[in-house]
Amino acid sequence: MTGKMEWGSDVVVEILKRYEVEYAPTNLGATFRGLLDSLINYGDNTSPEIIECLHEEIAVSIAAGYAKLTGKPAAALVHNVVGTMHASMAIYDAYVSKTPMIVMSGTGPMSMDGRRPWIDWVHTALVQGNLVRDYVKWDDQPHDTFSVPESLIRAYRVAMTEPKGPVYIALDAGWQEERIDREIPIPDVTKFAPPTPIQGDPTAMAEIVRMLAGATAPLIIAGRVGRNEATVADLVKLAEVGGIKVVDAGGAMNFPNTHPLDATGTTALEEADVVLLLDVDYPELATTVWNRYDRQIKNRMRDDAKLINLGLNDLAMRSTVMDFGRLIPAELSIAADTSVAIPELTRLLEVAMAGSKAPAARAAEGAIAKAVARQSALDQAAEHADERPISLSRIATSVWENIKADDNWVFAGALEGWNRRLWDIDRPGSILGAGGSAALGTGLPRAVGAGLAVKKSGGYCVAINGDGDMMYVPGTIWTAVHHNIPVLVIVRDNDGYKGEGDHVSWTSEFRDRSTALKHVATKVTGPNIDYAAIARAQGAYAEGPIDDPAELDAAIARCLKVVKEQKTLALLTVRSD
Repeated sequence: MTGKMEWGSDVVVEILKRYEVEYAPTNLGATFRGLLDSLINYGDNTSPEIIECLHEEIAVSIAAGYAKLTGKPAAALVHNVVGTMHASMAIYDAYVSKTPMIVMSGTGPMSMDGRRPWIDWVHTALVQGNLVRDYVKWDDQPHDTFSVPESLIRAYRVAMTEPKGPVYIALDAGWQEERIDREIPIPDVTKFAPPTPIQGDPTAMAEIVRMLAGATAPLIIAGRVGRNEATVADLVKLAEVGGIKVVDAGGAMNFPNTHPLDATGTTALEEADVVLLLDVDYPELATTVWNRYDRQIKNRMRDDAKLINLGLNDLAMRSTVMDFGRLIPAELSIAADTSVAIPELTRLLEVAMAGSKAPAARAAEGAIAKAVARQSALDQAAEHADERPISLSRIATSVWENIKADDNWVFAGALEGWNRRLWDIDRPGSILGAGGSAALGTGLPRAVGAGLAVKKSGGYCVAINGDGDMMYVPGTIWTAVHHNIPVLVIVRDNDGYKGEGDHVSWTSEFRDRSTALKHVATKVTGPNIDYAAIARAQGAYAEGPIDDPAELDAAIARCLKVVKEQKTLALLTVRSD
């Protein structure tokens, strides 16, 4: 780093340095040419290091994957109005999944005196944050260089305050490129730390414990508990103290599936008389069964079951998007951060359950139910092991055979839960939480962001990616190869948008109409896409497509060898229904 801040954009880099922001996924834009110069010259391209991306959605999604694993924001850089529009889907996905990041865009000079004809006018908005204001936690457009420190300090603080999320800062190209003509005070950023976690109301916490201790079949459903890795061990202790079964509702790894009290995939919810939701974003999704086609929803809980909802959902609601889901009646709703609430519940429950034999009995019963569920999954996997197209359970089995001896992988993607049924998942941080909006185009770059997060520790990411998702952002592969980011990508090739095709089929059948043209707008064939060729064209090692299950293990082994030895992306296309 040069010894002195000389230009307006140097101040931005100085603040990012103070916060030790590691990476800046970037799609180049002339409206932050000043900032780019400062990053590579004033900042020596270290902390943050630029990660070159070929699309703004890729840049933001890589930042999301990195943040999901580390809990820390990256600084995603996008071009003014047009770049923000390109990035908006990924920003929305980060907002819905409560993922912290700082999105920074350039904007044309607000002073008309500095605007070139046409180009600086069509790339300047008043105010640019309006483009994404409905799905970021906060946005700002600092007026001048003097305003930058407080703007960025507040941005970091807001992004990292639970419930976390993206923030957006527009950086005027005018002051970015101005020489500093006065001292810009840079405060001690440690004096502006995010507020401490919210503890639950003591009376409500005591009532939760009373209900759990008095229950016959208590159950915990864990949603985003695992975003704080240390809280996984706290949740295990809470479950053991009360002999309480736990269902992992997805997202990050919340509860080890090797534990006897893991009840994921069992009928524990139908049997429970008290259900405690911890950081569950969509209670309705966790407590109902539904048909994706006819929209019929059925409650899975007993009529007399009591529901308790603990988390921070009500602190993250905006009026634009219905990401909060349906209102679900509950005996208690407690605003609390699980990282501090779970240890306190454990302390209180230890007192309430002292001398009780119920925890041991529940644990024994839970172990039996878990063993039954595991055997059922193994039997189903064996039944479909030789199918063509290759089944998801066979993909899960083959991937596990190749990675189970390692302890430094992280999984990202969609296997319809087969990885949790068949693998031993007991390491916090081993599962990347999914996005919040099922957004096509965000899955592959999120996985690359996860690979970036574990790269320095010698880890790698295993990503299961849809063919449709990949074709939104194929340039993600170039970024991973260019920056030596270790990712094994398995592309599930089913000729296009099968989910949407099933919707079309169901609708036509429901209306007593022909399904002869159900392929229109849903099949990506004629020509078929060679996904491996796309990867090879960008410097990646790639194989496939393969449709013989007998070839799968060896193909995965070859690709994984490249990932681990060369620290890069390798891709395997698998014909899968």
